Amino acid sequence: MKNVRSPKIIYMTNVDRRYFMMGRALEELKKEGKVSPACEVLKTSDEDVWNPTWAQAVDGASLVMIRFMGNTIRTKFWTACMHFLERQGIPYYMDAAGSAEEECMKWVDGKDISVFKEYSFYGGLSNYKNLWLYSSHLFDDTIEVPEAPTPLCWAGIYHPGMTDKFMDDLSLYEKNYMKPGRPTIGFLFYRDEWVWDDLHYQDAFIAEAEKQGLNIIPVFTNGLPDPKLGMPTISEVFQKYFTKDGRTVVDAVVNVMKFSFTTSGSISTDTLKEFGVPVLQAYSLIAPKEEWEDSPEGMNAMEISISVTMPEMDGIIHGVPIAAKHVKDNGEVEYLPLLERVSYMVSRAGAWARLHRKENKDKKIAIIFHNYPPKNSNIGSALGLDSIESMCRFLRMMQETGYQLDFLPKDGAELISMLTSRATNDLSMMTEEQVEQCQKMPCQQYVRFFDSFPEMARKQMKKDWGKAPGTVMVDDEGNILVPGLLDGHVFITVQAPRGYGFDADKVYHDPYVAPTHQYLAYYQWIRDVWQADAVIHVGTHGNLEWLPGKGAGLSADSYPDLALGSLPNIYPYHMTITGEGSQAKRRGGACLVDHLPAPLTDAGTYDELAELEKAMDEYAHFEKTEPETAKKLISSIRELATKADLDGEVPYEESEPFTDYLGKLHSYIEDLKNSECHAGLHIMGQMPEGETLRNEILQMLRLPNGDEPSIFALFAEKEGFTVEDLIRQAQVLLPCGLTGSELMKQIRGEAESFVAALMEKDFTDEALKEGMDLPFVKEADFAWQEKLRQLGKYISSDLYHRLTGTKQEMTHTLEGISAKYIQPGPSGSPHAGGVSLIPAGVNFYGIDPRKLPTKAAWEIGKELGDQVIEQFIADEGKYPENVGMVFWSGSNMRSHGQCIAEFLYLMGLKPVWEKGSLMVKQLEVIPLSELKRPRIDVTARISGLFRDTMPVVVSLLDKAVLLAASLDEPDEENFVKHHISVDSKAMVAKGMKPEEAWREAAYRVFGDAPGTYGAGVAALLENKNWDSLDDLAHVFVRWGGHAYGAKSNGTYKPELFENRLAHMEVTIKNEDNHETNMMSSDDYNAYHGGLIAAVRSYSGKKPHSYEGDSTDRSQVKVRTVQEVAKRVFRAESINPKFIEGMMKHGYKGAADLSSRVSISFQWDATSDVMEDWMYEKLAKKYALDRKVQDWMKEVNPWALQRITEILLEAEKRGLWNAKEETLDQLQQLYLDVEGELEDDE
Repeated sequence: MKNVRSPKIIYMTNVDRRYFMMGRALEELKKEGKVSPACEVLKTSDEDVWNPTWAQAVDGASLVMIRFMGNTIRTKFWTACMHFLERQGIPYYMDAAGSAEEECMKWVDGKDISVFKEYSFYGGLSNYKNLWLYSSHLFDDTIEVPEAPTPLCWAGIYHPGMTDKFMDDLSLYEKNYMKPGRPTIGFLFYRDEWVWDDLHYQDAFIAEAEKQGLNIIPVFTNGLPDPKLGMPTISEVFQKYFTKDGRTVVDAVVNVMKFSFTTSGSISTDTLKEFGVPVLQAYSLIAPKEEWEDSPEGMNAMEISISVTMPEMDGIIHGVPIAAKHVKDNGEVEYLPLLERVSYMVSRAGAWARLHRKENKDKKIAIIFHNYPPKNSNIGSALGLDSIESMCRFLRMMQETGYQLDFLPKDGAELISMLTSRATNDLSMMTEEQVEQCQKMPCQQYVRFFDSFPEMARKQMKKDWGKAPGTVMVDDEGNILVPGLLDGHVFITVQAPRGYGFDADKVYHDPYVAPTHQYLAYYQWIRDVWQADAVIHVGTHGNLEWLPGKGAGLSADSYPDLALGSLPNIYPYHMTITGEGSQAKRRGGACLVDHLPAPLTDAGTYDELAELEKAMDEYAHFEKTEPETAKKLISSIRELATKADLDGEVPYEESEPFTDYLGKLHSYIEDLKNSECHAGLHIMGQMPEGETLRNEILQMLRLPNGDEPSIFALFAEKEGFTVEDLIRQAQVLLPCGLTGSELMKQIRGEAESFVAALMEKDFTDEALKEGMDLPFVKEADFAWQEKLRQLGKYISSDLYHRLTGTKQEMTHTLEGISAKYIQPGPSGSPHAGGVSLIPAGVNFYGIDPRKLPTKAAWEIGKELGDQVIEQFIADEGKYPENVGMVFWSGSNMRSHGQCIAEFLYLMGLKPVWEKGSLMVKQLEVIPLSELKRPRIDVTARISGLFRDTMPVVVSLLDKAVLLAASLDEPDEENFVKHHISVDSKAMVAKGMKPEEAWREAAYRVFGDAPGTYGAGVAALLENKNWDSLDDLAHVFVRWGGHAYGAKSNGTYKPELFENRLAHMEVTIKNEDNHETNMMSSDDYNAYHGGLIAAVRSYSGKKPHSYEGDSTDRSQVKVRTVQEVAKRVFRAESINPKFIEGMMKHGYKGAADLSSRVSISFQWDATSDVMEDWMYEKLAKKYALDRKVQDWMKEVNPWALQRITEILLEAEKRGLWNAKEETLDQLQQLYLDVEGELEDDE
């Protein structure tokens, strides 16, 4: 490498500070004449494209050094760069620490690389100058060898009051800078900032912490330490600076470093658990302050990934931005404090720290039940959870662990009775006496609080709700009601309503509606008047995290922050609902504690279906031996099928051979019989027991779990079949003498017996031996027995053991309100091959959206797309041209991007996965010759949560549309290009410039307005504030008509959205698990049903609407929405197992039954899915059945009133042609219940 005079050394980097500081070092050396004038520092970015300018800049270099920060170096730019360097014979070394590849080099000696790394890692101007000198000396021996790399402190404690810049003696620091008895927070920030004396926000944070009465231990270190260079791991940093004499000395930790320090291996979550204090995440923005302030998103796609998504794997609790990047006039980068946010972040960390120190007897805890709709019928609304009974048991645990309670409800019924005897959100039930007894926020105190709001928030609230204190839930003196029940140091309450019910017309006009004055006063009372130490929001999900404001990195005018303030927020959450849980973390500052879903069982058959199944089995047996007897069964089979109203699902044609009809009918019923049905609700901390335990084990083994097979598939294998074979051949008499249906029943019985044998002796080795001694096991061949033995070991030693950990849901919630560290874990469905996700009780996280769709999801997306096309062709005889898809965050997190994959595939595009990182940044065109069909035009209706959590995917979808539209292909082969061309020409004809018109016509991603959430349709339907389908369509467009793409960040473009809806032939929403279904929540209808209603309104035709189901990845299915509605209705809604399961849960079970009726009605309003017989069944089973009716009157009469009211509304609106007798009974029941409720007031 020697004897090159004036060597040209090039340093390339995408790191702002490194670029400036290496440039400063080089500039000083050039002034001193110590390095070649040809040496240069080059700044790169993600948007760079390798071109001749870049080639000229590095050509002739003696050495190129590169510092790259990112996930992978396998980008087009760096690949082209390194190819060029290698062709030119230029040595290079790339330090890509933190990426998938870590480093890359060619023709540079390993010894020299070690020196490069030491100069770089040690940092500081002197070391950077010597790096230039050392690298130049390698090629020019006239340049003196510089001093060896000078070590600077790798980690230490910093305080602005220090004479020196750091100390590493914790005892000395305590003596000089800490005050005994104060709560203490640890504060982690980057060593690089300390090295370069960029300590503005650190100084501000330290000063604010001390001002707020906190001790603070500020520690600088490396985010991704290299122990080979002597850097301490994060674990060692915690041990040295946050512990003393084996005891943790901090009460909370605030971390400002990006990425994840547990996935890098620098510290484990087990170690963090041992430290036992919460870790809060604060953000130093890589964007300028002004950009953050103006941004409705708050943080850009890169920041979401490295500062939000990745740290969640460490089990952090989200905070707010405390600093923003500022570039000086000379190009130097510094991070300046956001002073108001610094104060807020210190306050939040301080609240967690004080909670950690406080004794249980002194803590005040608010338990907040969600209440949607805000009626007495639905207090404690929480998906799959008996929230009332759960909290009743939790109160008992609180009392046992020293919390002050004045009384302890004996059960959930007593708790709900005490709550509803006081003021609630249900204004129709509120008495003057309840108003008098209710807690109240004094008017003047609230007004002062309101006057402290940022101007933007005050303006919006005045516009929406008038002058403070407003008119919602205000007494005659202007004081604001705060419903709830005080129980010693516990306040049991119902979350304040969002507000649409108080002014139903608002939903028509503006999705950006502020919460009411009462909403903010409610939280202010809890926080400032009653002075709670923490809140528990019970179950999935409330409305706090969905209030308007920034998507992430919240500002002072974001309503979740205005409401909650700095209160610690512990949030028991459904483990399958990934996206919404992420929202609660990021916008509600929640520490999640996830819980199991509601238990599942097989749907089975009942009523007419059971009789029909028996008759069909008899027919199959008699058909071969006694054909005349079989013929006699035909009329009774048809009578039973008609009685069960099955002709709409399995049509009967007299011209068709009866055996063909019977084969389809029996397979359909067998498929229903073998589908899942919820059999009750989950109670926090209670592992399944008895029959529920047996059923849960079977359901969790319905699908394979890694290498463990499906239990039903394994028992079917013993008989030489697959489960799918037997469902398909339900009516076929098999060689064994049983029909496929009967053999499937036998298989299920054997699986149940095997699990029951394991249960009987507590899943011990002896239990497994008894299970293996069962006669039907011993008759099988040895190889099969060994497979079952392995599965039995898995059940006993793994699955059952995991289920015993269910108690963690309660114990970890208790730890949450003691500000302990709650370990993180992935989220997903334990019933869809996800047994490894339990035990529950973790602070779950999602997935990095930059890796979506994964390769596995791509295959599923293709299958979903192909089935949609096949079904449409079967119905219409042509390819669909326009498709609409609903995109939710949670389902794409769980499925790893199956909807994204389907969108791309329908357009004939394929993701390109970067080597190493597997990130998707580029798309590849699938040639028409390979695609063998036209490119289909797809419009996405994304949720606000999808927008917030997956901004990089939103951009990818827009790029996909533009790429497909740019292809030189015939119109009949590229519907995307054809439609954009037609629409843009119409715009040009109206005076728009061609380029602008093309961009406008190409928008295909629509969603909520920036900073808002929801589809608006559910609120409209719930409040009965609509007259026609057009009303629903108008609201759907008003809320969802905001375009997203390269030149539109949520700009309202209703005409464009309406145009897409007017031409839409197909709508799609995909599901990936059966723990929820289309009838579980009104969100499903609000989005997909709302989309269907809008298409019906704007096009004048019903679209073909499909639901993709990838629960079983090996058996992906696409069904129509109408088919799914009937399947869910038969398998669950009117199934005695479902109803009786809910009846075990008293008040909450009745509430959920009332919601099932409401959601069924709402789907019918948008999508015409309910037939008259279905309403009749709901009326008879939910309202008019004497046993159910008496039970509801006892446990939740408001739910019975709601059910009756909804059914009568369906009849009044013409959705149901009710039988006269049924209608009379419902009307009388409504009057009876209303009278009884009035008498009870």
